Amino acid sequence: MLKQIKYKNSNWIDILNPSEKEISFLKENFNFHPVILEELKHPSIRSYVEHLNGALYFVYHSPRFETKIETSIPSEIDFLITKNTLITVSYQKNEILEEIFSICETNPAAKHFYFSQGAGFLLYQIIKKCINFSLRQLTHIQEKIQDVERKMFSGKEEMVVKDISNLKRDILNFQLISKPHQTLLESLFKEEEKFFGKKYKVYFSDLKECHQHLWNILFNCREVIEALEITNDNIIDIRLNKIMKIFSVLAFVTFPLMLFTSMFGMNTKNAPIIGNKYDFWIIVTIMSGLTLLMFLVFKRKKWI
Repeated sequence: MLKQIKYKNSNWIDILNPSEKEISFLKENFNFHPVILEELKHPSIRSYVEHLNGALYFVYHSPRFETKIETSIPSEIDFLITKNTLITVSYQKNEILEEIFSICETNPAAKHFYFSQGAGFLLYQIIKKCINFSLRQLTHIQEKIQDVERKMFSGKEEMVVKDISNLKRDILNFQLISKPHQTLLESLFKEEEKFFGKKYKVYFSDLKECHQHLWNILFNCREVIEALEITNDNIIDIRLNKIMKIFSVLAFVTFPLMLFTSMFGMNTKNAPIIGNKYDFWIIVTIMSGLTLLMFLVFKRKKWI
């Protein structure tokens, strides 16, 4: 599906799920390299920048949280830029492109704002909104980290183990999607001066700073969740050690009972105490006394 907005000398063409019809349209109306047109037929795995036949082409992946699988997945936008035209190609609905396109169609002031400074400024605004969208996407990670911390210190350590694993996977996927942007924006920063002129240098420099801010927040999230995982593991270990300690004490406290029952269970002729009038109560008293003595010793040493 192809839709288009024109304003003075600037032009924006947005394509969703390009078919052969849209590819043919680009081939007939623009001097794009055949390699680039071939790349548009399917999503790309990696982000990169190419400058071919007087046109700038690059692939940008924006992280998008998928609730069904509880992790972030890449949402791709392909950009093709000439001096006066910006072409965006996406393979699934992208709310950022839809939002900007809709407001430009309905609001003349917004249309003037986005288009008056040329295709380079429109490109800058779209990428800036993509980075801001990624920052909003990080909110769900930060909220989940707070939820994990709250559960962890409320006696629900075992419950948060899965939450921590899901969060670590989400952060890792977010990093894998976002990390190539640093190199991509560096390349774009070098290309834009040759392509658009020096006046756009400040805009693309701003994009680099915004991405660095995003990366810093993501790095902090990773450090926090790793620290919480270590703390949670320590709390679980302490609880397990306490349980094992109780079982060990119980085993030693009941040791006299097992010892005496074994001794007096032997089939011997001259067993002491056995046969006396109060033999049962004597044995019970000795066993209880030894058990109590061991309990007091453990208590004195603060083992229990």
